Formats: sequence, C-alpha cells, structure tokens
Amino acid sequence: MIIIEKLQFEDYVKQYKRLVITICLSFTKNYFDAEDLAQQTFIAAYKNYEKFDGNNFKAWITTIAANKCKDYLKSRVRGVVNLSKEEFDGIEDQGDLPEETVLKNSSNEKVYKICSKLKEPYRTVSISYFCKDIKLSHLANQTGKSIKTLETQLYRSKKLLKDLWKEEFM
Repeated sequence: MIIIEKLQFEDYVKQYKRLVITICLSFTKNYFDAEDLAQQTFIAAYKNYEKFDGNNFKAWITTIAANKCKDYLKSRVRGVVNLSKEEFDGIEDQGDLPEETVLKNSSNEKVYKICSKLKEPYRTVSISYFCKDIKLSHLANQTGKSIKTLETQLYRSKKLLKDLWKEEFM
C-alpha cells in the first residue's frame, strides 16, 4: 500500500470507527463482540483496500461491517446456549446463602453442646433427634426401646435443654 493511501486509510478509520462499532453493536447487542467485529472489519478493509474503487468509503466499510456481523451471527463460534426452564432449574443453586450456613452451623454447634451436657438416656435421645435428625421410629429400631419410652425421654430432655439453654445463652 502506498504511503498516501495508508494515510488516507488511517483517516477513514478515525472518521468511521464509531459508525462501524455502532453497526456491529446493533447486530450483536454485546459491546465486546462489537469491538472485535469492528476490528475485523477494518483489518479486512485494509487487506482489500486495493479493491476499493475510491468512491464512497462509508458505504464500502458499512457493507463489510454488516457482512462480518452476519457471518459472526451464523457461526458456531458464537456458542450462545439457550436453556429451557427445566434445564435452568436443574443447575440453579438451591443451597443456603453463606450467612445462613454460618448461622445454622453456629446454632447446630450450640444445640450439640447443650445436648452433650445431659445425662443418659436423655443425651443419646436429644443428640439423635435434634442434631442428627434421626426419627424416633428409626431410633427405636436401632436401640430396641419402645417409641413410647423414647417419646417420654425426648419430652424430659426438652425440659432439661430449655433450662440449660437459658443458663448458657441468656
């Protein structure tokens, strides 16, 4: 490319860069993709500048930009994936917020600490029920005790825990 043409091309880039980015942005709706496509547009124009007839650079560069954008939108490189509601729900985080997790862990530690202070058989029943989330029916199967006995022990342990909680944390 001759030096005069090179300087002329630089002037064209300065004059039309905003227009080209705007065109690319209207196609892609993404500023970063628009910048990349604008750069590709000017590179393609620079490489093919000898094919430019010298008339209406604005029309020539906007045509190149539009074609670059159309090619981009058709290409697999773009890789936009649309998820259905069911697919999105499958990957959605269902966990607690970090603050909630800390509070739960802190509360669970307090409950375990208080339950551990109880004497047997109330300690085992309360730790199993409140800390390990074991149902009384499962605990009855594990220990061989009747459900009625475990219900009574749990009832008494609740009273004892209430008193210990007041002493410890109030």
